[in-house]
Amino acid sequence: MNIGGRGERLLKSPRYKREWRNICAILPAYLPDGTNGTEITYTDGTAEPVERRLDWVLNDILGHLKSSKAILEKQSKIILDKEVRRVPLILCPDFALVPVKGREAVGEHDKSTGYIVLKQTEKIMPGKGGGCRICFQGGASLNVYDTPRTLWKNIQLAEQINRQMCA
Repeated sequence: MNIGGRGERLLKSPRYKREWRNICAILPAYLPDGTNGTEITYTDGTAEPVERRLDWVLNDILGHLKSSKAILEKQSKIILDKEVRRVPLILCPDFALVPVKGREAVGEHDKSTGYIVLKQTEKIMPGKGGGCRICFQGGASLNVYDTPRTLWKNIQLAEQINRQMCA
């Protein structure tokens, strides 16, 4: 059976493009060979390793959602007056990303910040060692290095930006 066109391209595209509405978290990860990659967690609790750096994956999703860098520029103007080190990314109203510290960086240039999807987040609980545990819709959960207080501040900022972007 020949599907052809856009349908065929969609079948060949990675899971994170086909199921972007089911993504809970996008985190930097060390791949088995020690290089930097990305791990995407879905609402069903499965994780997909991607052999690309986090910024590459985010740009790929941005393009897939037919979003634009202009959206990111608009939201950066909203938060200029705030002292924020890690900024939420609102790629579209249904895909607002909240920054989290997802790993301890080993290398000097390794990134530790990843993102959780605001819409998928159900509950935040204190975790072991000062971090927190995030529970998502569908039953998936994740431990991160942020304190619950820090994560709540990031969530509130993401909600504020999302409201202003959609107004």
